[in-house]
Amino acid sequence: MKLFSVMLAGSAMMMLAACDKGPGEAKNQSVEDVASEMKKISLQPGEWESTQEVVDVKFEGGKEAAPPALIEAMKGQKQTSKSCITPEQAANPSADFLTAQKDSNCTYSGFEMAGGKIQGKISCPAPQGQQGKADVTIDGTYSETAYAMNMEMQAAGMGGPAAGDMKMHMVMKTSGKRIGDCPATPAAK
Repeated sequence: MKLFSVMLAGSAMMMLAACDKGPGEAKNQSVEDVASEMKKISLQPGEWESTQEVVDVKFEGGKEAAPPALIEAMKGQKQTSKSCITPEQAANPSADFLTAQKDSNCTYSGFEMAGGKIQGKISCPAPQGQQGKADVTIDGTYSETAYAMNMEMQAAGMGGPAAGDMKMHMVMKTSGKRIGDCPATPAAK
């Protein structure tokens, strides 16, 4: 489930990290390629609110099937969070915003971000010490102050051989908007 949490947390910032280029062929893009392209993104700093919703989830394979009650409990689950984007972060977003991890070892391909539309793919290995990988396809819209995306995730190898290499397919919706200036931080005493 940590892989799910990482992907869900990263979805709030995915619109920040795509490439601002015209339509083209899908090719692997390095973290440096994505970071270089991200410098073209115009994003307003301030407090942002994002909402992620699990639309559908399915498990297959594995030695034990996921309990139907668990699957149903995941569907429709919403998480809303707020974060502060500083002027420095807005001016210099990094490719790690895609995955909400530093040095994530994720790969990127087919990113197109132009005319208020975004699409692309991210492939991430499980965090160190865990098994599996996740492939995420993104399709949505963005502006300086809001975004809305549909994401489809395929995760494989969850739990490793002991769990029978379970696979998960998840469809999520995420949206976000700038809601104002960042709250003032209390002065240090």
